[in-house]
Amino acid sequence: MEMFHLRYFVAVAQELSFTRAAARLHLATSPLSQRIKDLERELDCLLFVRAHHRITLTPAGESLLPLAIDVITRFDTLPEAVHGDAATGRHARIGIAPDVPPQLRDDILASLSRAHPDITPQLIPASTEPLRRKVIAGEIDIALVHGPVVDRGVRVRRLSTQAAGAAIARGIGFDHHRSVRLSELANLSYASIDPEAAPEVYRRTDQALTRAGVHGRIVIDGDNLAGLAHIVAAGQAFTFVGMESGATHKAFAGEPVLILPVVDVNLRLSSEVIWQAGRGVNGDIVEDLIAVAASVRPSGGVVPFPSGSAEAT
Repeated sequence: MEMFHLRYFVAVAQELSFTRAAARLHLATSPLSQRIKDLERELDCLLFVRAHHRITLTPAGESLLPLAIDVITRFDTLPEAVHGDAATGRHARIGIAPDVPPQLRDDILASLSRAHPDITPQLIPASTEPLRRKVIAGEIDIALVHGPVVDRGVRVRRLSTQAAGAAIARGIGFDHHRSVRLSELANLSYASIDPEAAPEVYRRTDQALTRAGVHGRIVIDGDNLAGLAHIVAAGQAFTFVGMESGATHKAFAGEPVLILPVVDVNLRLSSEVIWQAGRGVNGDIVEDLIAVAASVRPSGGVVPFPSGSAEAT
């Protein structure tokens, strides 16, 4: 048994898909499947139940998963242990999603500096979904992302939330409104950046929109906030933004756009800290990072969601 066998097993167990696991590992599906079969042969037990377009863990697989994650984590921290924290200090890899508010970022970094001056943080920017994958793969220690994040491979702690509003162009019938019902926007399309940036967030957003009778969708390529602002300001669509702040909120500065509270759906925007399941214990640096992040509250409790998305509660 080699270390890569365990890494491959963990990827498949967390994705519950050979195709997604292969993409995450930058492998073809066929050799990945063969390596898992080799591991099952060596352990003399099945780790997965393979059905049509669906796989699940067997009891043996369920038992192996936390042990495999622990072994991988310990293996990956060997260089740090050999060089010694006292001599070189500790280095923290912290993922950060685009719409995490600057105040939250600054408060966490300042608190980390005060509580653990031996830790040098390195910020790694990306959208929520790529960061989730990096956390699971052990490439970063924690990530500040837009929630909710639902994944058996990570642990999640919500940091804060704020109310969301609808960004709507002036001059299309809402100029004298002080609030809006989501159902009043049914004749407009809903615009957002790529939903794959935060799949669970956009799935819930889509459900809330559909229930309110909003069926039109416009997806902007990548994370082009300027493009999102153009579409909304032109009256072709609406989107969701934090009522207080956030990168999406700032994208509409100077645009002929209203940001109105939504009164028929309770829309909340949140940020969460996520870390790999199995980490955050036994003196792991993640334990210190989680404690720091959980102790910080941004001014006004403002922590917005990803661009153009919201969770209905």
